[in-house]
Amino acid sequence: MNKSTLFLFDLIKGRKTLSFYNEFSRLKRLSQNEIAAYQFKKLKRLLVYAEQNVPFYKKRFRKNNFSPTTLKDITQLIEIPPLTREDLQEHWKEIISQSYSVKKLSKGSSSGSTGLPVFYYKDNIASSAGQAAHLLGWSLSGWQLNMKGLHIWGNPSTVNNEWKRTSSKIKAKLFGHHKFPAYQLNDGKKFLELYDILNNYQYDFIDGYTNAIYLFAVFLKENNLKLNYKIKYVLTTAENLQDFQRETIEKYIAPVYDTYGCSEINGIAYECQECGNYHIIDPHVVVEFGNIVDDIGSRELIITDLDNRAFPLIRYKNDDLAVPSKENLCSIKFNTINSVSGRQSDLILLPNGGTLSVPSFFGSMLLKQIAGIKKYQIEKIKENLIIINLVVSSSFQNEDKQRINSALFEYLGNKINYEIKFVDDIYTSKNGKFKLLIDRTR
Repeated sequence: MNKSTLFLFDLIKGRKTLSFYNEFSRLKRLSQNEIAAYQFKKLKRLLVYAEQNVPFYKKRFRKNNFSPTTLKDITQLIEIPPLTREDLQEHWKEIISQSYSVKKLSKGSSSGSTGLPVFYYKDNIASSAGQAAHLLGWSLSGWQLNMKGLHIWGNPSTVNNEWKRTSSKIKAKLFGHHKFPAYQLNDGKKFLELYDILNNYQYDFIDGYTNAIYLFAVFLKENNLKLNYKIKYVLTTAENLQDFQRETIEKYIAPVYDTYGCSEINGIAYECQECGNYHIIDPHVVVEFGNIVDDIGSRELIITDLDNRAFPLIRYKNDDLAVPSKENLCSIKFNTINSVSGRQSDLILLPNGGTLSVPSFFGSMLLKQIAGIKKYQIEKIKENLIIINLVVSSSFQNEDKQRINSALFEYLGNKINYEIKFVDDIYTSKNGKFKLLIDRTR
């Protein structure tokens, strides 16, 4: 893909992706104050529009005595209650702008991995801006428009329907961005097939589900295989990237740059090659941080899509969590996030009312010391009992089990009862994604 093919794609689809991409790229080079001024102006226009054209926000603003026309500072957004997934389920008809015909909008849905599946709508402008923000975010890793990539993604429905469409095939050819089904990566034959595809086509980068790419790296490690060329980048998304996964992927495939978005709002935050933090794509979204929810300082994310007027998502709390950065020392002055730490659904509620973040169960240092852990998943069976399922390799030793027990007892011993179980495998859900926590008490 290059700017010419992106322009051609826009022409075919009636979009403005290249225009947004050029605009966002220009803003990336501005000062923090200039970026903030641009973002605020765009936000105020969206809020005024929503009050005039969207029944849901007209009611919500009036109820909370909020007037967009008098907005002087972005911090005043806190006067508007967050938009929840329950709001989307119950009031989606009222969130559609009266300026749009539903028939001309594209309907989407989240995967429901939080337990609350939702539907949303976008017009071509919102889709264009989201795609442009996504491409700009990728570029923060060093990725370039003309690179050829392999997309490791998808559930059976997506693969058997959307991927077979003529438009999807044309897009893949135009963009040089091919696909491999993530949900099929569950046996040695499929891993070997992926290995052969990468060697034959020699893609510049791969992107997709974090866990699927990690398991492929483990396959390379366990079978003493190496790719016959050097991949430039691995771009992970959709699932929380943990330290031990990053280390394995970087050792056996290529440098990793994590990306963050959601199906409702594309192009939110991307890991930067220069500073190592995640840059928020400020011209496209406003990101606020809510309450601290766990022991590692994770906070609720509250996100406003500045480019979706057809179905405005204003102060949307999507149940994702992140740790804010203390300061931005990067040459790129977009705001930053230190780490994306998962979802509210990855939190365990303790008997005493406190919470623990599942990704913090195994510290990165412990996992570096114990090379035999391939996968882990937590099952909450009762209010006071969790099962820790482990898939281990042949290199796992008895002393490794003792080390894990010691570390977990120190972390969990006085908080909740736990048992360790060694299992043959942990499977992904039907949508192809890996679920870190199974809470059977909900």
